[in-house]
Amino acid sequence: MDQEEAKQENKGTDQKDRKEKQSDPRFLTTNNDYGRFNPNIHTMPAYYYPIKGGFTQHLGICGMYRNHSFNTSNN
Repeated sequence: MDQEEAKQENKGTDQKDRKEKQSDPRFLTTNNDYGRFNPNIHTMPAYYYPIKGGFTQHLGICGMYRNHSFNTSNN
């Protein structure tokens, strides 16, 4: 197979060749607004209050809950 045949076979698989699918304006939601624009000074939080994480530290030490109930499935 030469290069011309390979180009014809792979035509349309590049990102630049793909067309962006237009969404129906009747079904637009506020969820579509997230990620539409880059963050700026007006959309970023001014303060960050991290949590202590004591509960997840306990899970890291002892492990997650494991269900030890009776298994009745056929193997």
